[in-house]
Amino acid sequence: MTKASLRDDFLTQRLSLPSAELDQKSNLIIATLMDLLGNTRFKVIHSFLPHANKNEVDTWKVVSACQVSFQDVIVAVPYVVPGTRQMQHYEFTTQTVLKENRWGIPEPDPLHAVMIQPDAMDVVIVPLLAFDKLGYRVGYGGGFYDRFLSQCRKDVIKIGLSFFNPVERIADVDAYDITMNYCVTPRTVWAW
Repeated sequence: MTKASLRDDFLTQRLSLPSAELDQKSNLIIATLMDLLGNTRFKVIHSFLPHANKNEVDTWKVVSACQVSFQDVIVAVPYVVPGTRQMQHYEFTTQTVLKENRWGIPEPDPLHAVMIQPDAMDVVIVPLLAFDKLGYRVGYGGGFYDRFLSQCRKDVIKIGLSFFNPVERIADVDAYDITMNYCVTPRTVWAW
């Protein structure tokens, strides 16, 4: 299947999940993710913040759990530079001021937050709609995360979170697509 067809299919599937099932699956994914992170050495973790209207995994719980479980770890979140396809990254604390961007996604106010460079990231939690058995992901189509991940160190750990199992293969993977190291689903951790 192509990225476009997977994008449509999996967004439709995700939007059709009842809220109780979303919460249950999110909680299973986050518990497994926290176990995975507990066996990983890192100082800076980057996480996307969930888009409320897209039924994404509740990464607010990831951010909170990291702040409680890994108190010496810096949590970074993205900020999309207006008018570009570039992201900047800022430390997220209990004091961070958030504003919704044009897509309705909460972001740190860059005037009141500490910037973190991409090469400082040890772990990146990446958003996705679908993924395949080779570790490639399908996002929303803007290329924001592929550009960001290309700026990170080669040893950065890339972790996707998905309510669904992988497809066999994404047909139109290109040279800009970057594979994940792991993808956590409600029942399995896929590793590459």
